[in-house]
Amino acid sequence: MVNDSCPKQEDNRDDRLSNLPEHILLTIIDRLDIREAARTSVLSGRWRHLPSMLSQLVISVWDYLDASKCDNDGIVRGNEAVVKATKSILARRDLSRNTIQFLCMTFFLREDDPTSIGHAVAHVMATQKVEIAEFSILTERHNMYCDDDDLVIYGRRFMLFFDACPNAFGGLTRLNIENLRFGESDIPNVLNTCKRLNHLRLFNCDSGSWTMLQVEHVQLSELAIVNCSFERVELNSLQKLTRIVFEGWISFEDPLSFGYVPLFDTVSLTNVSLSWHKMIKLSKFLRRTPSVTRLKLGFNSEKQIWVQPECLTESLAHVFHQISFVNLTDMPERYDLTWTLFILKAAPNLKELYMSVWDHLCEMKTDAEERKSLSYSENKGAQWESSATAFQHQSLITLAIFGFQARDYMMNYVRRVMETAVNLKDVFLYDRLTCEKCRSIPSRFPPKWKQDCLEKFITNGIKSSATMHFQTFGYLRPDHADKLWFL
Repeated sequence: MVNDSCPKQEDNRDDRLSNLPEHILLTIIDRLDIREAARTSVLSGRWRHLPSMLSQLVISVWDYLDASKCDNDGIVRGNEAVVKATKSILARRDLSRNTIQFLCMTFFLREDDPTSIGHAVAHVMATQKVEIAEFSILTERHNMYCDDDDLVIYGRRFMLFFDACPNAFGGLTRLNIENLRFGESDIPNVLNTCKRLNHLRLFNCDSGSWTMLQVEHVQLSELAIVNCSFERVELNSLQKLTRIVFEGWISFEDPLSFGYVPLFDTVSLTNVSLSWHKMIKLSKFLRRTPSVTRLKLGFNSEKQIWVQPECLTESLAHVFHQISFVNLTDMPERYDLTWTLFILKAAPNLKELYMSVWDHLCEMKTDAEERKSLSYSENKGAQWESSATAFQHQSLITLAIFGFQARDYMMNYVRRVMETAVNLKDVFLYDRLTCEKCRSIPSRFPPKWKQDCLEKFITNGIKSSATMHFQTFGYLRPDHADKLWFL
């Protein structure tokens, strides 16, 4: 009797996971990548039908590629695997579970593979509700190696895919595309068909030399235009647009204009300023968007600051009045930061000021001859005429600097902000940023034994109740990480 019961008890213990309620099992496998989720069907009869009930389907070519063998043959095999997985998984969907919360497809734009994927996605959209549907469409050639002929070929290939699968595109809510040259009417046609679209990212796309991009859409709320060779981008009518990422524009006269964007509140601007570029006045750049509350400015660690510090008149100050958060990213090292105080003076409601200061050497152009041939500037940062003028700021409560160094220019800057922001509560000083390639670069972050002395040096003779926090990047606070890398 005892001997007979023992195996049963052991079996029950082994199968305890399978005895969990169905919704918990689905939550577990929803967190797996699609290949691992599919494999759970062989565990037992209890698991066999679960992959067909998943509410989140993320099918990415990167899951089928060997990073060390990402050549043309590897891309062909990876794309074929995506097509096979898409057809198999979507064909087995449990129609009684008629909602897919998230359907994300990442694949290469090659031959007929996208059309096969598009037809499978269109079929599932016709039979089930798909709340979020995303295409991320890649090209075999990296943008660095794409010439004009490649852009034209990829552009035509994309439009053939688009024309073959209008129902799939009509159900998309998110679209990420790269390395495409469009015809004059192609982008308007895509936007007219993708009526549900709320997120669009264009990377290294254009419509030929020095052309204009005009954007109108009823649902679009997030727009990213990165390294695209449009002379000018006009956001004519975007009733639901809340945020834009605009990076790498080619014209410094008037590259971006805002039309009807009543909900717009977040903007990220990043560029490398070359020697022949004019500096941009933010008051002109954002003159039609007085509702901006979150502003990110990126400088790619380059020596030339492309923002022109301003002494604002009353008629221009409204542009900055609602700004509550500013993030200045990839500021070059060793250059005076005092010019950034013009933002403090211009934005009376600013509550948080973040900045990252580092020479990201593995991403920068460092060869002197190459810099010269590409017209990279060797200027030394920026100057603000009113930098010596004392003023008080009432709203700033947080200053966070990532890449703090025990150098005079940084310590003097922190001191100046603490003097100016009379209600400042916290100053967070982080060690330098690093990536996988540049971890070996020595840091000038003050060691623990020196931090108290440094704090006394910075605060000597000034009145401030702010608390100073020295923190290594390994202990980056989650709320700081979210804001440092937002957009």
